[in-house]
Parts: sequence; C-alpha cells; structure tokens
Amino acid sequence: MEVVFVPPAGAEVAPAATVRTGPNGEAAVRYTLSTAAGEQLIEARAAAIVPTTSSRATFKAIAQPGAAEELVTAGGDGQSGPVSAALAESLAVRAVDHFGNGVAGVEVTWQAGGGGSVRPASVTTGADGRAATQLTLADRPGAYRPAARVEGLQGSPLSFTVTAVGPQLSLVTPPSAMGAAGIPLERQPELQLQDPLGAPLHRADVNVTVQIAGSDGSLGGRTTATSDANGLVRFSDLALRGPVGTRTLIFAADGFTSVTSSPITVTAGPPAAGGSTAVVPNGVAGATTTIEIHVADQFGNPVAGAAAGISVSVGGVNPTPALPVTEVGGGAYSTSYVPIHSGNDQIAILVAGGTPPGSPFSSTVSPGPADPTTTTAIVPGSTRVFEIGRIDVVSRDAQGNQLNQGGAAVTITFVQGSNRIPLPPESIVDNADGTYTGLYSRVGIGAFSVEITLNGGAIQGSPYSTFISLF
Repeated sequence: MEVVFVPPAGAEVAPAATVRTGPNGEAAVRYTLSTAAGEQLIEARAAAIVPTTSSRATFKAIAQPGAAEELVTAGGDGQSGPVSAALAESLAVRAVDHFGNGVAGVEVTWQAGGGGSVRPASVTTGADGRAATQLTLADRPGAYRPAARVEGLQGSPLSFTVTAVGPQLSLVTPPSAMGAAGIPLERQPELQLQDPLGAPLHRADVNVTVQIAGSDGSLGGRTTATSDANGLVRFSDLALRGPVGTRTLIFAADGFTSVTSSPITVTAGPPAAGGSTAVVPNGVAGATTTIEIHVADQFGNPVAGAAAGISVSVGGVNPTPALPVTEVGGGAYSTSYVPIHSGNDQIAILVAGGTPPGSPFSSTVSPGPADPTTTTAIVPGSTRVFEIGRIDVVSRDAQGNQLNQGGAAVTITFVQGSNRIPLPPESIVDNADGTYTGLYSRVGIGAFSVEITLNGGAIQGSPYSTFISLF
C-alpha cells in the first residue's frame, strides 16, 4: 500500500513523500523541521481499507529556535511626544536566531540616549523574543537616540529616533518675500509662542533671536525681540545685508522649537556713491571721449535703473555743463563728449548726490592728427641771396591745437615762373615739438612763391610770397 507524507511548508521528508508499506505494514520517512520555530504537524495519507477505517494519521513535532544572533526593531521607532512626558508607544526589540525566530531569555539593556529615562532599564526577552521599555522624554525639545544593547548580537546597539516636542515658535506673519539689500523689509515678521500641542502660549519676556541660515550676508536692525503678555513677538526693522540672492531666516528661543521662514529674495539696494566706480580716459581733440560709470549699492551689488541719479559735467579747457547718461546694463552706464581744445579737463561725477572714489577725475586732452588746413608758417617777406633764410612751420590739428610732437612730412618749394626749386629734405628740421624749420640760401634773385605742404596737403596760406635781393 502507498502512504503519502505531507509536511508543513518549509519542512522536508526523505527519501520520498510517497512510501510503500513493508511486510509488517509499516511505512517510514525521515523528517527535517522547517525554519519556523513552534509546533509542526505532519500528515500521512493512505487509501481506506474499509469504509470505517481512517485513511489519515497526524504526527506532531516541536521546532525550537536556535541561538540568538541578531537584534531587530519590533516597534516604537520614529515617535514624537511632548517634553517631560512618556511616549505613547513602548520601544521594543526582538532577539532572533539565524532564521528570524524569536529567542527567549536574552537580557536587553536600554539607554535613554541623551535625555529622559527608560523604565525598566533591563528586560529579558519573552517567548517571542521580544523586550520592551517605556521612554520618558527629557525637558528640552529635539531629537533623541535611545538604544537597546545585547553584547555579541548583530545589530547591537540598536538605535531609535524619537523627537521631544516642546513649546514652539509659530511664524504668524512671515517676512516679505523680497527685499532690497540694506533696506528694512516692508513686511516685518511676527511670531506667536505655542505650547507643544499648538495652542497659543501666553508668556511674556521670552527673548526670540533671528539669524540667517548659511554664511551669505548679515542682518541689519534689531535681531532680538521679546514676547508680550499674549506671547506675541514682533520685529520692527530687520534688513538683509550683503550680496543679492536668497536668504532664509531662523527664529529661535531658549527651550522652544525654532521656526524657519520661506526663502527671501534679496535685490540690490539703492545706489551708493562709495560703492560706485568711474573710468575716465584721456582724450584726443576732435574724437569722442567715453566715460564709464559702474553704479553699485553699499554692498557692491550692481544697480539698474539709476541713470536719473547720475550727473556728469566737464570743467577745464572744454567746459560742458551736463552730459546725458545712458544705461548699458548690469549696473554700467556711459556718457561721452568731444573735446575741442587740448589741455586738461576736470570731470565731475555725482552718484546719488555723492562722489565715487577717485573724484575729481581728470582727462588730459591731446591734439588730434596734424591737419594741413590749420597748419601755419612764418615766411620772411624778403632776404638777401647770400643770407640764410628761415621758414618756420607750426603744425596743428583740425581744431587748431598746436601739435606737441613731430613726425609729419613737410615740403618747401620755391617757385619762380616755371622754375621749381624744392628744399632738400636735410634742409628741413623736425624739431619734434610740432614745429619744423626750413633753412635756405642762394635760391635765386627776385620774387618767389613758396609752396609748403604737410603730409601731402597745402598748408593754410600756401603759397606764400617772398623776395630775394642781391644786396
């Protein structure tokens, strides 16, 4: 007869689940317990011999847990509760064997973890491997890390995270979402003291301080305010200082849970002369001189839209009462003028009524390029044939400013009828100060026209007239 052995899940029978009975009517198998501790039932099934004969038999086995190997959490983690009060749920752990079966008789030591107390401090695991304790929180709000410890077990010490909730600060009026650097916020923050359950706490004389989260910038105004009899805290003149960007404010009081504001966008403050700069180049007569101005607030943040608050005027050899200012972008502005006279100009710049560092500014105006139409010469009316005559040429730019350097090409030609007598180049001296000297003798006798060119163009007054006599 065939007998079928049916083990519980996870258990095994050998050599096979179906076994035939022997000569004595017996059928047997070897049974390996499953990994789950506790009572296990094995059923043997066979075809009924007669209708009244049972076709099933049940065997019972007890699987005991192995040695404790690991400590695992069994409840109570992540709780929060009022300060100085016991948590609603106990902290619990289980000592388990290799297969996760609870192991009884393991002593667990509890530690409060930075504040409060545990009771009991030592617990022996029960039949299910579980040990629990009650944690009473300390009198200060914050996070605590109580722990369970069993020497030699994996996972020990096993920490929990719990939070003590004390009186708290509530931001009933948040600060403005945007503010200019250095200027008090348009909407100043107001806070309410609350008990651990969130109800208003009527307590006077609690000092609340505010600071910036992070290292950028600083706070201006009074950074400490005191609660009134209703527990209301009002700030009146807080201002964000430093570079543009976003800031978050943290409000804190001793014994209270702090509160954080939403991000506040800090924009540039008003223009400040002391934070602004200007670049004034030297000029050239007849050419545009461009003046650059960079406007910033007191913290160095570029300021846009400040053209109306900038004034620029020119004194000196090219006086100009007021120059129009154009915004370039990024806090940069420009203005320009065209100097006519060479020499020194004084540039007066005001930003928001003050002068930037480096004021007053000066610009040295150099003559422009040599221009033959304004260049002049001194030609003697008469000389004697054996005397050394002298012609002086004074080079000027298009505005009539005398040049202060040489380098121009000057030619001098005596003309009498069809006879043209140019002075050799070595007879014309470049004095390197904008003047040129032409020396001549024995050119001829009689009346001559003197043609003078500078850089290929006839100078002003050319041709000149001169007479060379014998005696």
